[in-house]
Amino acid sequence: MSKRTNFTTVTALPAGISRQTVLETLHDHFAMIDLNPLVTERHPIKPPPEATPEEFNCKWYSVTDKVNYLPGGLYSGSVTFNGCFHDLPDGLQTHIYAPMGLNMKGRWTLGGSLPGEPIAPVEIGLGVPKTGLWLREDVDMKCNFAMTKFVRGTTKKAHTTLVNRLVEKAHLIEAQLHNSDLAQQLHLRDQYPPDYHSQMASPCGSAPAPYPVDKPIQSTPTSPPLGGPYTGHPALSSQGSRYSGENQFYYNAGYQDYRTSAYVAPLNPKARNSYIAPAPCYQNPPQFAAELPSNPKPPMELDSTQRY
Repeated sequence: MSKRTNFTTVTALPAGISRQTVLETLHDHFAMIDLNPLVTERHPIKPPPEATPEEFNCKWYSVTDKVNYLPGGLYSGSVTFNGCFHDLPDGLQTHIYAPMGLNMKGRWTLGGSLPGEPIAPVEIGLGVPKTGLWLREDVDMKCNFAMTKFVRGTTKKAHTTLVNRLVEKAHLIEAQLHNSDLAQQLHLRDQYPPDYHSQMASPCGSAPAPYPVDKPIQSTPTSPPLGGPYTGHPALSSQGSRYSGENQFYYNAGYQDYRTSAYVAPLNPKARNSYIAPAPCYQNPPQFAAELPSNPKPPMELDSTQRY
């Protein structure tokens, strides 16, 4: 006589674990099988005769579990069964065909919301966290009436250990990804010249002029009154009578345009013989990212409760 049993387990995932890392672990079938403390052997197989048409194209594995029938390992044995794995966008489905009429369907679902994501309504009555990621397992089990309690207790205990191991594995993956990205960014930063950042740190550095300017040519051109607005040069017309830095050179001495080789008259003919060296300055210096941190996260102790 068989009995059907359903139970659901929801586990809140700690901060610092991304959705992608958990999904990749759920879709890694060998990893999910090996995280189960009962498993001693596994290998892929072809779909068995009992596979349904929907399950025929799934991934099938033969798994061997070590089961303790008495407390303390006084009496134990091995059980070999077939199971299929089917990946879902938000988790994983499994179906196990075990001896003694045990038929177990499972579904692992990753849900919840991370900071910055919209918070969706959650199912009530299951203790689902309102924020943060969570992992849900739904089990539909059908087995012998006398074995139901034992199989359910063994399954829940083993899957609790599986989830704990999955969380620790996710922490290690996140730490490796963080350190790898940090090392790559630091490597790219070290490829710049030693004085690159020092030049860009000041708004007025020793950068070259925007275009070359020859030594002024002595002449007596006409020019507007001293201090009046100048409209003959597009670079200075918007400045009016306010000149500073590099523009002061054009105001006092004039210059020769390298593009047309034409001489541009000075704005101040009384001071055309006084040479004022240009002081090029970036009005809007390029912005660079802040200094990257150089403290990668070290491995944590196994018995520590602190997370990354």
